[in-house]
Amino acid sequence: MEIPKSKEIIKLLKSSNGRPMRSKEISRRLGMPKEDRTILKKVLRKMISQDKICRVEGGKYAITEYKNVKPKTTENANKTQRVATSTRLKGVAKDGRLIGKFVRTGKTGKIIPRDGLIPHIILEPADIKELRNNSLVVAELQNKISTSGRLRGKVLDVLGKAGDITAEKKGLLIEYDLTEVFPNNINIELDNIAEQIPPAEIKRRVDLRSRTIFTIDGEDAKDFDDAVGIEKTKSGHKLWVCIADVSYYVKMGSAIDNEALSRATSVYLPDRVIPMLPEKLSNNLCSLVPSEDRLTKTAEMDFNPKGEMVGFKMYNSVINSSARLTYTQVVEDLSQKPPISKELKDVFPVLKEMKELYEKIRKHRIESGKLDFDIPEPNLIRDELGRVVDVIKSKRNFAHEMIEEFMIAANVAVASHLCDSGGPSIYRIHETPDADSLIKLKEGLKKLGYMLSASDDINTHDLQNIINQSKGKSEEVPVNMLILRSLKRAFYSVLDEEHFGLALIHYTHFTSPIRRYPDLIVHRILDSLFLKKSPPYDEKTVEWIAEHSSKRERLANEVEREGMSIERTELMKPYIGEEFDGIVISVMPFGMFVEIKEMFVEGLVPKDSIPNWRNRWFDIGQKLRIKVVAADLEKRGITLNLVS
Repeated sequence: MEIPKSKEIIKLLKSSNGRPMRSKEISRRLGMPKEDRTILKKVLRKMISQDKICRVEGGKYAITEYKNVKPKTTENANKTQRVATSTRLKGVAKDGRLIGKFVRTGKTGKIIPRDGLIPHIILEPADIKELRNNSLVVAELQNKISTSGRLRGKVLDVLGKAGDITAEKKGLLIEYDLTEVFPNNINIELDNIAEQIPPAEIKRRVDLRSRTIFTIDGEDAKDFDDAVGIEKTKSGHKLWVCIADVSYYVKMGSAIDNEALSRATSVYLPDRVIPMLPEKLSNNLCSLVPSEDRLTKTAEMDFNPKGEMVGFKMYNSVINSSARLTYTQVVEDLSQKPPISKELKDVFPVLKEMKELYEKIRKHRIESGKLDFDIPEPNLIRDELGRVVDVIKSKRNFAHEMIEEFMIAANVAVASHLCDSGGPSIYRIHETPDADSLIKLKEGLKKLGYMLSASDDINTHDLQNIINQSKGKSEEVPVNMLILRSLKRAFYSVLDEEHFGLALIHYTHFTSPIRRYPDLIVHRILDSLFLKKSPPYDEKTVEWIAEHSSKRERLANEVEREGMSIERTELMKPYIGEEFDGIVISVMPFGMFVEIKEMFVEGLVPKDSIPNWRNRWFDIGQKLRIKVVAADLEKRGITLNLVS
């Protein structure tokens, strides 16, 4: 085994004019055998610590001198052109429309953009006659500047009063260029999709309609894209994971397909869903509703008595879901004997077998090194008028975890099958934390009383041991958050690399084609393998779709956080001036974020409000007494002060 020299890696990266490369490509181009990639990654981490190379977006490696290279701009790339830069500005939609507050100034008026980096926009007197002061407006810049050098623009729409929750929610959709409405050409295609499955199509598939297969989802779910079934065998268990066959209805290159690719993912806001697919497909034809024949793709997997997958096969199928169950319902009914639910009468024995298999799979996966976090998500409680009256911590139970483990198993099986095929495909990868993140993690955990190995070669077992040690203790949430923040973001790739957090060699996304475009790509590739046809995509196309889907996923996560911030901020308005117990969840150069324990809401304590900030020390997990001093919907944030 020959250790690669840093100068060889630098020479390789320079030979491509600074184009970043992933570790797999570097090892391949250096002629390294697959088993030596672990050594290569250690060399790459050392080179990063020496500032010879750096990590860039997408988990690739680049020479440090290329890290801050930006596209050249001309002298005329002035304030008006900043709106169209690649860095997304707060309050600016993709098409350049601005969200801002209209303010009257004498006989004229101006728009104060939400992004503080964009100068105020001057309006013509004739354009403000019908505008009310402090309105939240949608505007666009005009290609001219006033004699005083100020930007000029015009108002396209008035959303309501700035700071009003209804107006702010509308503004959020404009800002991120999101809409629930689909173009007219898609509606035309939808009208041509038959609602009945042709008998000839059913004959071409494996018929699973006589099996007890059903869905388990949350109470509010409307689109059901996965169903499960199980059978006890002499050597263990056979598990069926059946996924809605979206590829049958959404043809490559169709208007529906192009729009789905553009959206790439459904966006889940607190009060609505911006779907990737139209409702006729997402909530009807593709949704695995009970007592209706539905087309699916099935991963049929065999497990031994230890919960290890020992075999699998994939095929197109047709099912008829026996029931639509909820996570809560499954837990409540399995805890009682006999089951009180009529709906569960037939599926109760099957659920018992599923729980037995789940416990074995989970034990095996934890032993393999899967990270098992327990960070609660916020759950909004609304009154009869739809207003948020409380935020509570969502409760996960074994039913959530059971379905999660079954979906992971199906994704692993499909990823292995795709890898064996040798053709281009899309994978879900999660890289090892970098050296800097591990140093910060060790420092943070040490302050909480936990020690990680001094070695740079940290694995998931090391991290899981810390998580287990903190369970049930006051520092449990801070420990989980520190570890989670040290991890890299998972992303889509054409390279079949490891998934660090799940401790898996092969992984993809196959189980949610109604709401994730990469899953639809995987389904189409599976179809080509079933029919022994050429791959539907070349590697360059798949690579572009992977990068695009990763970007859209990040945007969806951002807008979902912003939507939750709006709701939480509105909730805290009546509590301005009141004191609460809090816990520090992050410390930043500009202040620290503190979670209000009673409300499960977080706010910012600005550093300027803390006397002698530089000489004071605050740690994640530290308990504080705080006061709510502001809840600003325009800024989508809550301001807190320390109570001395």
